[in-house]
Amino acid sequence: MKNFDQRWQTLAQSARQFPEELSGELPLGFATRVLARARETSGEAWEDVFNFLGLRAVLATAALFLLSSGFAFSDWFDARIEPPTLDSTVTAELAWP
Repeated sequence: MKNFDQRWQTLAQSARQFPEELSGELPLGFATRVLARARETSGEAWEDVFNFLGLRAVLATAALFLLSSGFAFSDWFDARIEPPTLDSTVTAELAWP
């Protein structure tokens, strides 16, 4: 980004030093062509940056989803067999008819 700022400042300084009587009228579509060429030569378009970061965000989200779902399902499939626990009220009713 600093490189862009330096180039922009250099171009702005050059434009300030240009004699005003030689400037005249700009041809139709000149600003559009200049901006299109600047975008082509900039090397790093915003779309490329967002696409790259977007792919990373999707991959990070998928990894977090897999980890959290694995953690959530780890308690569902318990391999230990334990005897059932009985309530004290249930045992009292069965012992005293």
